[in-house]
Amino acid sequence: MLFLLFLLCFSSMMYSQVTNKKESSSKEKVTDLDEIIVVGYGTQKKSDVTGAVAKVNVENAKETPTTNISEMLRGKAAGLQVTLGSARPGGSSNILIRGRNSILGGNDPLIVLDGFPIENINDINPDDIASIEVLKDASSQAIYGARASNGVILVTTKRGKEGKMRININTYTTAQQLTKNFDLFNGEEFAQLRREAKRTDNLPTQGYLSDELNFNGATTPEYLNFKRGNFTDWEKTILRTGFIQSHSISLSGGTETTKIFSSFNFFDQSGLIPSSSYKRGTFRLNINQKINEKASIEANINLASDSQTKESSNLDFITISPFTGPYDADGNLVYRLAGANASSSTVNPLWDIRESNVESKTNFYNLNFVGNYKFTKNFSYKLNTLFSRKLIDDGSYLSRLHSSGAALNGIANVGNTLREEYLIENIFNYKTKIGTNHKIDITFVQSINQINLSNTTSTGTGFGNDLLGYDGISGALNFNVTRNEEQKRISSFLGRINYNLMDKYLLTLTARRDGASVFAESKKWAFFPAVAAAWQIHKENFLLDSKFLNQLKLRLGYGSVGNQSLDPYSTLGVVTNYPYIFAGSLTTGALPGTILPNPNLTWETSTTANAGLDFGFFNNRISGSVDYYNTRTTDLLTNTSLAGTSGFSSMITNGGESKNSGIEVMLRADIIRNKTINWNITGAFTKNKNELIKSGVVDINGNPQDDQSRGRYIGYSINNIRTQVFDGIFQTDAEAAASAQAKPGSTSNSDLSKLKAGSIRIKDINGDGLITDADNIIINTDPKWFASISSTFNYKNFELYADVYIVEGATKSNPYLYAFNQGGTLQSVRNGIKVDYWTPENPSNTAPRPSYASAPANIGTIGIADASYVRLRTLSLGYNFSKSILERLGLTNFKLYVTATNLFTVTDYKSYSPENNPNDFPDTKSITIGLNLGL
Repeated sequence: MLFLLFLLCFSSMMYSQVTNKKESSSKEKVTDLDEIIVVGYGTQKKSDVTGAVAKVNVENAKETPTTNISEMLRGKAAGLQVTLGSARPGGSSNILIRGRNSILGGNDPLIVLDGFPIENINDINPDDIASIEVLKDASSQAIYGARASNGVILVTTKRGKEGKMRININTYTTAQQLTKNFDLFNGEEFAQLRREAKRTDNLPTQGYLSDELNFNGATTPEYLNFKRGNFTDWEKTILRTGFIQSHSISLSGGTETTKIFSSFNFFDQSGLIPSSSYKRGTFRLNINQKINEKASIEANINLASDSQTKESSNLDFITISPFTGPYDADGNLVYRLAGANASSSTVNPLWDIRESNVESKTNFYNLNFVGNYKFTKNFSYKLNTLFSRKLIDDGSYLSRLHSSGAALNGIANVGNTLREEYLIENIFNYKTKIGTNHKIDITFVQSINQINLSNTTSTGTGFGNDLLGYDGISGALNFNVTRNEEQKRISSFLGRINYNLMDKYLLTLTARRDGASVFAESKKWAFFPAVAAAWQIHKENFLLDSKFLNQLKLRLGYGSVGNQSLDPYSTLGVVTNYPYIFAGSLTTGALPGTILPNPNLTWETSTTANAGLDFGFFNNRISGSVDYYNTRTTDLLTNTSLAGTSGFSSMITNGGESKNSGIEVMLRADIIRNKTINWNITGAFTKNKNELIKSGVVDINGNPQDDQSRGRYIGYSINNIRTQVFDGIFQTDAEAAASAQAKPGSTSNSDLSKLKAGSIRIKDINGDGLITDADNIIINTDPKWFASISSTFNYKNFELYADVYIVEGATKSNPYLYAFNQGGTLQSVRNGIKVDYWTPENPSNTAPRPSYASAPANIGTIGIADASYVRLRTLSLGYNFSKSILERLGLTNFKLYVTATNLFTVTDYKSYSPENNPNDFPDTKSITIGLNLGL
């Protein structure tokens, strides 16, 4: 925030030096208020918007070379939080708009592409995008009612324009490398860790053993490699440099009656792990055809096909003992790393990579056809239709030599998922102007949407050979097939009235009534109203003569939206097949499911109050917005445990309630703006507080109470950790024996014989002299705030873009610091992050004494770590060739650029990334070289 205040002061000083200069670019900046913003079922001038709507700078977003559009949006709009889902090729990220509202109902925003909903924002080719808007408050979202409780992202693709055909080519190549902020124990350090771990267990003297005993015998592979100095760096052995190539070509142009935009993209990525890759091809055709002065049609066609390969085993290979290796003396892969005849269960990761094949192939298309008809100059009709079809073909094969496939003579899995969506919308719009002071814009929509989903999964085991992989599943000795099919329908009626009085006072009234098939007969329909008003203060007479104020608009909004993300048939009694033996033969039977049906389930409803202020000063050299919001989500879907005597394990109810409140700041400052140099800085700041009001569990008096078994605590965030608190390391046996942990009644240490010097001390939170369950605390894991700062600097034909992303106050549980497979237990069986552990000669207060036999008591408390970070996400330098060179080459534009992504990260969180954990695909830093060419 201090940095944003500095921008205000610095930019105003720059303005004072140029107030007498009438720059054309300054005049153009003032017209930003007339910029067209896409809203639900229409468009508005930016100055006429009454709700909380953020427009993303698409060109800056595209500086990140990826097919993961979620990552492109990170930091580009206040209130929009993006967290890494998977860094593997073809992976995705998670988007939250103004926090997490729901527990079971889902928190993903609605994605609307060119007026119709889509399942996955990453299905869009980034080069096709013309604009992105984010609807954040109930007033702007209410037009989408049933699907808008988690926010709405509107994506508009490029359209053809009148004029000669133009071709644009965008191609780039990227190299990716591992990024991390920790070191593992090297070979000698790991040997010393083993000595100390064995020494701890060498009772009663606790003296050092010989290295032969430390490594379990003079003939073991670990000992032999240790003596020979053969150390394996498993990161370097397994991981490789990843590469990306992307090639896009588009065609755009048309006449007064026919306009076309078409594009093709090919994307190919090989990941850090040898078995990981992603390939995708996309094709788009957007057509606008004018039939006559009243009628026109549009067609938006999008086709895509992709293929993704994945690993078949865990990704915790970096913590394998450095005294093992993947190859024998003859250079052949070994199966078990401690030797084929040894008792070690550690399987060579390269072996499993070789003996597996895991693939996912997707083919889909969206067919969107639109008809427009103008009854009169002011009254129009639009028919919007969609047919979407996505087929996912998953296949995996673990060979007869694979660690998981050997016992069953090979395992094959084949899954086919088909998703079809239909949409028909009738949209009526009436605009009129009464006199000079009154403008009215009325929209009415009738919509019906249906989604069909089917899935078939086949599993086979027992193969005579591995030649055909999962394609040979029909030859499996044992075979099993499961089939699931479901359908969702939504019927909606909605209306919106925009009223504009003297271009000063703006009012928006919205109402939507939705019916969803997933609810019981009496609960299918819900009504979602909203109202918003805005006052353009800068147009009042007392401010018309202001020399520094260009915009000052106050916005107020209040309304409700719904969430119907409930699995179909949840309100019905569902049975499962259960064959049994009767009279000596197999008979078909059925049993009820484990979840008790609830016919009273209804909509989750989120009600938001929003207050915002848009401003612009000094010819809009400084512009931005500030918003405060408060969202209450009632009838929250929660699962409640039932007594075993009921015959069911749980039931879903509407017993929960949550709250999100926060502040958002978006600020842009044009530091320098003239014909030679342009420099602007944009900052986005978001502070959100998430709070659970009701957990879905009540006491005998009906009062809300915590649901500890599911980690739901009233007054705390939905995302939380309940834990005892690490309070250092006991330095002497006497100190440990006199501690609260050693007293009768304490529950933190079940084996008091192990409570000695080098053990973990737990903090006595309530000061009662005992360590019990009452000494657990609840930590909200969500960040206290997150922000981004981006800068664009243009000098003549050069342009430099930088983007910094900041997360403060996030907390995570880091298995690298406490889990066995990640080496966090300091048992020296597996390698781990280098830490300053306790020994009699090194009385550390940060990590306990190692023990080969067992993990230190309470080791999990050390894993609770601060996941705050500052990251330079993007640094891009480009050069645009001059107009004279373009004319000689016959080009309209020619740009060369180099981009660095995730160049550095400042964080105390020990992992590949603050948003990565063990067994996650490692995050990367990358360098991209590309060109953009226009013909």
